[in-house]
Amino acid sequence: MKAWQKWALIIAVVIGILVAVKSCVDKREPDITLAYIGDNFIDRSMYDENVDCLHSVCRDVNSDGEIHVDIMEISYNESLGQSDRQNADGKLMNAIGYGAARVYFIEEKYAMKNASGGFFADISHLGEGFKNADGQTVAISIKDNEKAESLGIDTSGEIYLAVRVISEVDNITDKNINAKHSLAMDIAEYILN
Repeated sequence: MKAWQKWALIIAVVIGILVAVKSCVDKREPDITLAYIGDNFIDRSMYDENVDCLHSVCRDVNSDGEIHVDIMEISYNESLGQSDRQNADGKLMNAIGYGAARVYFIEEKYAMKNASGGFFADISHLGEGFKNADGQTVAISIKDNEKAESLGIDTSGEIYLAVRVISEVDNITDKNINAKHSLAMDIAEYILN
């Protein structure tokens, strides 16, 4: 290998490392993640345009100097291929089972399937709604809710809002879990009132 080729290789490696470091530094960790679970899709342009409405109740939980609210979409839409719908099952486990999301916009049939699993917090102080086996209200209807609609969520059907419980794993793995849970409750109250 000639000297100029060695230098070119070294420069290419250094540039690659700098690009990788920059992408890691630029990655924004959300203060909270919302999730849509249903048969439709989120209107992403509407969400991007209106998500700032949540800033009136949000806080900088991760102390990065910014408020960032992320949303994940778990769609079982019939137009999706079989592999995409199977991928949605993995996303659902991540969102609910592992607590990746804290606030859920969830269609009734998916709320009923997951309500008895102990995944959703008691939100009876925010109103009446879908109850779990213990009689706690764990999901409240947001049918025709304007605030949810402004976030790109189709609320014309039977759709509910739910909040993730704080699990034992959350307590171990997330130092900000209590602040995130409090923020999730504030967002739920804002949307429901």
